[in-house]
Amino acid sequence: MPKVRLKEQIANYRNTQTHLWTAMMVTISGSFALLQFFNTTLNKILSILGFIIFFLLLNFYLNLNELVIKLTKKLED
Repeated sequence: MPKVRLKEQIANYRNTQTHLWTAMMVTISGSFALLQFFNTTLNKILSILGFIIFFLLLNFYLNLNELVIKLTKKLED
């Protein structure tokens, strides 16, 4: 694979990582706010759902991070 193509892929994955990171921070802060400030059953359910979504996004983020590291090593070779 040409180096220019690898650089473009790395840039695209980094951009996706940035969006995932932002979504994770918004999700976890909203979950904590729902859990702390509103004391109803629906808000507790929504905050638990937010925590689950946060961990799914974290998994996607870490998988992309491993992929970027592999592509960077491939680019260096």
